[in-house]
Amino acid sequence: MKQNQISHATSINRYPNIFKEIKSIIPSPKQILSFGCSTGEECITLQELYFPTIKIIGLDISEEVITNNKNKNKFKNIEYYSKVDNISEKSDLIFANSVLCRWPESEGEYTFELFENTLKIIDNLLNKDGYLCIYNSKYLFTETDLFKNKYKYVDTNYKETGFVTKYHKNYKKITIQYPYFLFKKIAL
Repeated sequence: MKQNQISHATSINRYPNIFKEIKSIIPSPKQILSFGCSTGEECITLQELYFPTIKIIGLDISEEVITNNKNKNKFKNIEYYSKVDNISEKSDLIFANSVLCRWPESEGEYTFELFENTLKIIDNLLNKDGYLCIYNSKYLFTETDLFKNKYKYVDTNYKETGFVTKYHKNYKKITIQYPYFLFKKIAL
């Protein structure tokens, strides 16, 4: 797996509006995956504030970060992994928040091809009828073949999708607000 976002910057309850709305739509998923979990604050937030009885998997490409997360983990329902192949069960809800981008943009080129290839990896970790939250991405999930063949967007009350500058797959900058951050997998 290639690295998407380079920064490990994160914080507790970073996206409360997103988490609250998703909790109202999907109150009891069997398992949640935080894709690109970084230093684990999203996993901790989900466990403490929104889904206290749900199994939460944190996945990050950095083995060092995952080792640190494991060492400080005090939750029996949170597990951390640095390799996709070590995750044995698919999830019902996946968060890919602030990971499908390079921010700030000066951190280097981030291609639509890498975005699309990473989404294929994520898709393989999600159950049919499961939900995918993509917040703060550089490109639009709705422009991928994966979306067109297997997903539908979920119309949410909250329409803000992040501060990262968004682009079409042809690398032209988006000039209108893109309102979709939650998607449902409708086909295998």
